[in-house]
Amino acid sequence: MEVNLFIIIPIVFAGGIGAGIATGIFLANKASAGKKKACVSIGASTVSGRGAFALKKIRDGDIIERCPALEVTDKDIGGELLNYVFYGSNEAARLVVMGNGMLFNHSSTPNVAYYREETGLGPELVLYALRNISKGEELFYSYGDEWWSTRQ
Repeated sequence: MEVNLFIIIPIVFAGGIGAGIATGIFLANKASAGKKKACVSIGASTVSGRGAFALKKIRDGDIIERCPALEVTDKDIGGELLNYVFYGSNEAARLVVMGNGMLFNHSSTPNVAYYREETGLGPELVLYALRNISKGEELFYSYGDEWWSTRQ
């Protein structure tokens, strides 16, 4: 019996491609299994300019987003950027927040709050739900009385 390489080579080649595809799908699923899916999108606000909106139902106490932040001095901040920074670790420090954290609007009845957390990579602003939030609902935190008093 003679081996027909014209039949065996395509079978081995197709088997290799199939195994490669299966391995790729397995590794992609394994890599994404531990990642938290985004729950915030940015769109036209119901209040002013841009706003943050829930992409899915968010439960009371859930962390919505962890925003890396860069701490700078108040002298580094000016112009319109003054409206988008947070108070830092002391009176002269300001946090420039990355991610969607800068785009949450103010409400005197907020559905979101935040706290600062130090990490090995620097400060983060951690946003969390104050109550159950419906999918599509705009997300608000309170800017605080001190913020408003500096803008009158």
